[in-house]
Amino acid sequence: MTHKQQFDDEQLEQMLSNAPKLTDHRSKDEVLKRLLADARLQDNIHLQEAIVDEVKEQQAQSLPAQENIEPIKRRKSRLPILSSVAAIFVLSIAGYIYVSNNSSVKDEANAPIENYSSMQEDRSVTESENADADSVMKANIGAEHARILSLRTSVYEDDLVDAVVFRIGLPGGKADSIPMTYIIKNEKITADFGKKKPTTLQMYKKYAPQIDEEAMGLTDYHPYKGELKEEGKTLVHVLPEENDYDVASASVTKYLSSLKDTFSESEYKAIAIKQADGSAYEFSQAEEPSEPIALTKDNHYNYYLYTEGNGTEYLSPDFHQTYPTVTEALLAMRDKKDDVYVPVVPENVTYTVKEEEDGVVVTFDAPLDLTTMDAVRATQLIEAMMLTASSFDKKIRLDNIVQESWEGFDLTNFLPMPVGANKQMMP
Repeated sequence: MTHKQQFDDEQLEQMLSNAPKLTDHRSKDEVLKRLLADARLQDNIHLQEAIVDEVKEQQAQSLPAQENIEPIKRRKSRLPILSSVAAIFVLSIAGYIYVSNNSSVKDEANAPIENYSSMQEDRSVTESENADADSVMKANIGAEHARILSLRTSVYEDDLVDAVVFRIGLPGGKADSIPMTYIIKNEKITADFGKKKPTTLQMYKKYAPQIDEEAMGLTDYHPYKGELKEEGKTLVHVLPEENDYDVASASVTKYLSSLKDTFSESEYKAIAIKQADGSAYEFSQAEEPSEPIALTKDNHYNYYLYTEGNGTEYLSPDFHQTYPTVTEALLAMRDKKDDVYVPVVPENVTYTVKEEEDGVVVTFDAPLDLTTMDAVRATQLIEAMMLTASSFDKKIRLDNIVQESWEGFDLTNFLPMPVGANKQMMP
C-alpha cells in the first residue's frame, strides 16, 4: 500500500508523542544479529560498518585493559553514528507502525474478517467489480426501460399482464373531458370483489372516489352526484334537483363527455338521465327532455395535445368531435380549431393517408427524421395517430420515417392498437 501523506516537523513530533512506547527485552547480541540479517540493511554500507564496529567493541570489552585503549577510542568515535542510524531506524519503524495502525483501523471498518490471503482479497475485489458492473448494466437497462415507458403515455396489451383497465373521463380546466385509462392489478380486483368479475358500475363506485383529481391539477368531479343504477343494459343516472351539471352549456358538455369517456367501453348500451320521480331529466339548455345516450365503442375521434394548467400534458379528442372516416380524421389532425387543443403534427409536416386491408397507412411527403423533433413531441405524434386509427378499430403504419424504430415501436410494420389513452396506475 502506498501512502502519499507528507508530514512536516510539527506533525512528526506529534506523531512520535502519540506513538506507543517501544520496549525491547532482547539482548544486544540478538538485536545486532537481527539487524545484520535484515534484508532492508543489505545495501546500507555505513550502517553495516557501524554495526560491525559495535560488535568488535563489545568483543573487546572482554580483553585486558591495555588492549582496550584503541577499541574504546573507536567506540567513542563511532557511537554518534550508530546512535543516529539507530534513531533513524527506530523512527522509521515507529512511523511505519503508526501509519499501518491507522490504515488497519480504517480497513477494519470495511473488512470485519481479517487474515484473508492476498489471493482471496484480489478475488473479492474482482467479484465486487463484476457485481458493480452488473448492477450498473441492470440499472442502465432499467433506466432505459423506464424512459421508454415514460414517453409512452398510452396503455397497450403488454401493460395488462395480470391486470385490467378502468376507464374514466376527467374534466379539465378548459377541456370538456380527458379520457384516462387506469391499470388495476388482478390481485386488487380479487381482494376488492372476490372471484366474480365486477361490472363497470361496481368498479366505478369502488375506484372513482379513490382518484385524487385535485392532486392531478384537475377539478374534483367524481363520483357523480346523485344515484347510478342499472336497468337491464341501460345505465341510469338519477340527478338531484340541485346539481352542477346543468348550470351552463359548458358544464353540460363536460358532464356528457365525461359519461361517454367513462362508460362507452362498458357492457351497457345506453345511459338514461332521469329525475328523482323517474321521468327524463330536462336540461335547462335543451328544449326537450333528454333521450337515452347511446353508448358505442365506435367513437371516431382524432387526438390532439391538451395541456392542463399545472403543465401536465394529455392526448385527448378535440372536444370529442367525431369523423365519418379514418382518412378524414387523420388528415384533420393538422388543423388547429381552437386554443385549447394543439395539433401534434408540426406545421411543416404533410402526409397522405391510404386505407388498406390490414389497416391504414400514413406516408409522409418528405422523409421525417424524428431526431430533429423533441423526443416527447415525436412520441406524441406517433401515439396520437395510433389512437386516432384505433378509434376506428384499425391499425396504422407510418411510412417514410428515417428511423426504423422509435421508443420501442417497430416503424417498419403496422403498430399495435392502444387499449386506451393517458395511462394511470390505480394506487
